[in-house]
Amino acid sequence: MKFSEFCDSIENTEQEQQFLQYVKEEYRETKEAIEDENSAAAIKRIPFVGKMVFALAALADCESLAEFRESEYYPVLVDDWDASYDPDTGKFSLGASAKVKKQAAKIFFVVVGIIAVLLIFCKIRRRKKAV
Repeated sequence: MKFSEFCDSIENTEQEQQFLQYVKEEYRETKEAIEDENSAAAIKRIPFVGKMVFALAALADCESLAEFRESEYYPVLVDDWDASYDPDTGKFSLGASAKVKKQAAKIFFVVVGIIAVLLIFCKIRRRKKAV
């Protein structure tokens, strides 16, 4: 389920408060790490994950999902991540959306292609030197 659908389904219910309490407890350490300038700068440089960490810390600061929707971090979770929350067990999980998976696959194939071309090039150069 997309994060936006998830928010719509639990907004203004008892589950919303349970979810926000869970997020505050689970991401308290993340929020504290971001408050340190050095670690915040390092986290920002991590592709894909850096933005998500800041978005989760912002979610932990909010009192309601409506307040979080007004923040600049809401689009990060909406566009790039799928969410699920089980109120019975209290487990919240974020997974990469199809958009993020496609981007990661493209990057992977480009890197593998470059490595393959370099290996072929090196092999050809060795054969020429041997002759």
